[in-house]
Amino acid sequence: MAFKPSQKHTREEEEADVNLMPMMNIVCSLIALLMGTAQMTEISMLEYLPPAEAAEVEDSGAPPSEAPKWNNDATIDALVNIAATGFQVSLFGKTEPGPYFFEVPILPGGEYDFQTLSNRLAQVKENEIGAALGIDSVLNENTKRMDVFEVFRYRDGREISITALGQTPFQTVVATMDACRNVKIDGVTKELFPVSMLKQFQ
Repeated sequence: MAFKPSQKHTREEEEADVNLMPMMNIVCSLIALLMGTAQMTEISMLEYLPPAEAAEVEDSGAPPSEAPKWNNDATIDALVNIAATGFQVSLFGKTEPGPYFFEVPILPGGEYDFQTLSNRLAQVKENEIGAALGIDSVLNENTKRMDVFEVFRYRDGREISITALGQTPFQTVVATMDACRNVKIDGVTKELFPVSMLKQFQ
């Protein structure tokens, strides 16, 4: 007696179409949601400002609008490059070795010499920038109080730019900022460049 041949070997498999519409709807909804909540920010320069010391203008007897204005358009353009071989300090945009461009090499152990950097910047502050010409003030939009600061013969006498390679550890950049901010000489802390700005390495 012969059996009926099995249809499993003769029946052609039907190809089923996958319905991707529900998945595409979810993806489109997620894209719209993410685009709506994302914050698009383009940063070309990071500016680091220390905590503002808000204070009143002492014994001026004049309202803030009558505070003295200084005509010091000259700039010193102080710049510190964090290079692989050490620090490179440039003044007035100079790049040739000389009084306005010098290097602070790394220590024999491979660490950056932050103390020497502070000492050299102290010499720059004393010899090139000199003593403060006076006191000026500006209204702080955040605190709504007057910030008092010293004014020098260079408009950027309190500022310094810092550049670093992409692989430079962030802690090294922060330590460089601290070294540029002040120096301790004979137990006395002296202000150097309290306003640091991070820029792209040239």
